[in-house]
Amino acid sequence: MQKALLCDIIYRMWISTVLSFVLSACSFPFIIALCKRYRLYDPISARKIHSGNIPRLGGIGIVSAYYISLCVYSLILKRLSLLILLPIFISGIIIFAFGILDDLRAMPPVYKLIAQIIAACIVIYGGFEYRQIFGIILPRWISIPFTILWIIGIVNAYNLIDGLDGLCGGLVVLTTLTLFILFHKIANPIAGLFLLIAAAVFGFLLFNEPPAKIFMGDGGSQFLGFIVATAPLCFASEPFEFNKLLIMFVLISIPMLDTIAAIWRRVRDHRPIMTPDRAHLHHKLLNIGFTAKQAMITLVSIQAILCSAVCFTIYLNKTQSTVLLSIAYAFMIFFFSMIHFINRAVNKRRHPRSE
Repeated sequence: MQKALLCDIIYRMWISTVLSFVLSACSFPFIIALCKRYRLYDPISARKIHSGNIPRLGGIGIVSAYYISLCVYSLILKRLSLLILLPIFISGIIIFAFGILDDLRAMPPVYKLIAQIIAACIVIYGGFEYRQIFGIILPRWISIPFTILWIIGIVNAYNLIDGLDGLCGGLVVLTTLTLFILFHKIANPIAGLFLLIAAAVFGFLLFNEPPAKIFMGDGGSQFLGFIVATAPLCFASEPFEFNKLLIMFVLISIPMLDTIAAIWRRVRDHRPIMTPDRAHLHHKLLNIGFTAKQAMITLVSIQAILCSAVCFTIYLNKTQSTVLLSIAYAFMIFFFSMIHFINRAVNKRRHPRSE
């Protein structure tokens, strides 16, 4: 009886997943045509890699496909109550709306920051926050600001890493598939939601692979960052509750370390933190000699290795998984440092100081 019920749930889950992919993939020809008609293109600047007029409203297709398939998933799988996750869904729409507004007409960064703070507060008010880290119960005066900073940080990290065709989308697909596996392991029906977002993003990647026909824009990248940021807030049982912060550090290590490095550069150079530059990880790979496609494939391949390490923790105890995850994160720190010093050596060779 239980086996038959499980098979039925999986069958219904895949119906919604296929729907998410189809809706996403079918929406982009229309979105691209609409953007071309009204000339809604990503502005070209010195820090950007692309050339030509590329539409930047891909987030509309991703988010629309996700929410429509989400409603279908909830209807056919009655054991999942959307009301529990309503604060997250509402906050996601807020993040997406302000991102789209910025795509249509650039707005001051402080407006987006305020929207992100409001969205994070709604999530916390709905009962989702970091209540413990490594088994240590956090007092509210720590857990609330930590959760707000966590959400804001990851939302902007995925926005910053969205600089190569296929990169942000590729990272998100692998990350959400990994989250699906982890949530499925603890029999949490929320697992299906990560399949839906992975399917929607995969439909987008059909049009974003190099050379891209459309970009996801700030609306898309910030929404995806928000989905990833809120995932650990839904963990409420072992075996992942203890290590969920370290798990997330490994899963988001590429955008996370890139953002930390960006903040450090701007503080060191006495520049505003929101000032854009061409010193992100993907820019350094290009400067070293990688093509845009090679850089994207390299980073997505590394993400696949990291996700595999996280999935392997399913078979380990707490101590073993902590060691494995720590090694994976240390590897990423080493990788970032190596690329940094290679890039510096390349720059010195190209621009030697005059004696």
